[in-house]
Amino acid sequence: MTTALGATAVFKLLIRRVALAVALVIAASALSYALVAAAPGNVAAMMAERMAGAKATRELIDSIAARLGLNDPLYLRYGRWVSQAVQGHWGDSLRTGHPISEEFAERAPITARLLAGGGVLVFVVPLALGVLGAMSNGGPVDQALRGLALLGASTPNFFLAALLVLLFSVQLHWLPSVGMGGVSSWVLPWITIAVFPACVLSRVVRVGLQEMMARPFATTGFAKGQSRAGVLIKEALPNLAVPFITTFAAQFALMIIGAIVVETVFAWQGLGALFLEAIRFRDLPVMQAVLMSFILFFVVLNLLADTACLLLDPRLRKSALAD
Repeated sequence: MTTALGATAVFKLLIRRVALAVALVIAASALSYALVAAAPGNVAAMMAERMAGAKATRELIDSIAARLGLNDPLYLRYGRWVSQAVQGHWGDSLRTGHPISEEFAERAPITARLLAGGGVLVFVVPLALGVLGAMSNGGPVDQALRGLALLGASTPNFFLAALLVLLFSVQLHWLPSVGMGGVSSWVLPWITIAVFPACVLSRVVRVGLQEMMARPFATTGFAKGQSRAGVLIKEALPNLAVPFITTFAAQFALMIIGAIVVETVFAWQGLGALFLEAIRFRDLPVMQAVLMSFILFFVVLNLLADTACLLLDPRLRKSALAD
């Protein structure tokens, strides 16, 4: 009976988290829609100029504005957009005239591949660097890794990408600089997008392990004859799961912003490149659709991380249920 009651409480807690995530998505989508709609420039006039050039008339501009519903109040336009979006219809691109869903079907897998490869690096590398630094514990290896983490967290993506291309593509000719010809062409984009979050997360792991090594369970592990490496991996590292997952989710979600720069530098035609093209051509429906996909990615990822932390740590469940 107690277990059933506990499971019911956890289920209600998860429902509450999902409801909060839905509310956040609605608020963020409304804000992003309003910001995109408030961007300077006349979309109807730009489309008329592309269609008729210098011969574009006021009548043509007005007819385009009426067809797109640009003269309607903002809340009506937002309501229409939401009603179509929940059905999977994002509208048509003003630049190409093709359904936006088709563009997403082509480009989303490219961005997903970039984020997946970078995400694996961001998950594995900080754990390895954090453990190595904690084993050195103030020694030369720990100091060197600390300096590398600070350097990596201070280097912009575009600058790092240029350095990697100059070294591995131009000088050494080991890896291609642009395109998606094969696995070798994925390496530099994966490294570029992963360096900043991996360096940030490595410091979180290192500081967290240092704190964990001062806890009583670490002292008990040493008393049992375990080595420092054994205590770090068997005792300290599992207790770091919750802060690690929380920070990893935050950094991984922010990688979607880095994808805009990385895809442009390495000529990957993903959602980041699509977003820049939409901005350049004032393609409002595409801008809104890509922003909405970024919002959903961020909210869903943090919801999953929050759920995982609740399931891993009973103290968090108890605290959340008490609120």
